[in-house]
Amino acid sequence: MAFGVTPSVTHESKNPGFSALLSLVFAGLGQAYNGQFSRGFFILAGTLAGVLGFAPAGVAVWLYGTYDAYVTAQRMNEGAIPYRESSIVAVFLFAAVWIASLLLLPAAPADLSWW
Repeated sequence: MAFGVTPSVTHESKNPGFSALLSLVFAGLGQAYNGQFSRGFFILAGTLAGVLGFAPAGVAVWLYGTYDAYVTAQRMNEGAIPYRESSIVAVFLFAAVWIASLLLLPAAPADLSWW
């Protein structure tokens, strides 16, 4: 009977500071760096909706996203949560969506009473 050795899987570690910085500069980009693209889109959408409706709410979502990106990267490095791969192309695509939404922000209606 032969016993096999399961090779250990090693991952590059995430940089929590870099992840937080990305989210501080572009809301949700730190989540994209951590491989959590849907979470990043929700942070981005929450920040934009908050800024349009009530600025302090948008800032709160943005700051939460920064904190979340940092803590998630740390927890991935510790093995507390599963490591998620992310590609540089996907991060750039996320940033492109972020920039496009920022450019479309002036086209948002000034009167949000319908909201």
